[in-house]
Amino acid sequence: MRTWFMKRNCSFTPRQLSYFYFSLAAFSLIVGSYFLWQGIWVIICFTLLELTLVAIALLVYSRHALDYEKISVDGDLLIYEKSWGGQVSCHQWNARWVKLIHLHNDPNQLALRYGNEKKPIGVFLRAIDRPRFEHDLRLHLT
Repeated sequence: MRTWFMKRNCSFTPRQLSYFYFSLAAFSLIVGSYFLWQGIWVIICFTLLELTLVAIALLVYSRHALDYEKISVDGDLLIYEKSWGGQVSCHQWNARWVKLIHLHNDPNQLALRYGNEKKPIGVFLRAIDRPRFEHDLRLHLT
């Protein structure tokens, strides 16, 4: 059995992001509260707006931080699993009937074709790693 696991190259996990956000929020609220205590109430409004916008940006980031693709070839069985934004899809195909193709709109983009289905693969690979991955996968599909 041969398995390829490809994932995003993310600096922070969602847990690390939550720690970062809560430390940022605590510091910003302390500073905003100081100015509120001094009678400058407008600072706390901007602080709350800032924290809301940062929270939205971090939620969007963390939603896709754990995305991955997993391709396994075990004899005559090919298993393709993809996680995108928390939605996991899994396909099992006969490996002898699966073709590895290049997409017409982007010749650098690979796809698995099984009958009429086309599934783009390798979206998390760097461009320099794609030819090696393609060669390795072709060897296991034949």
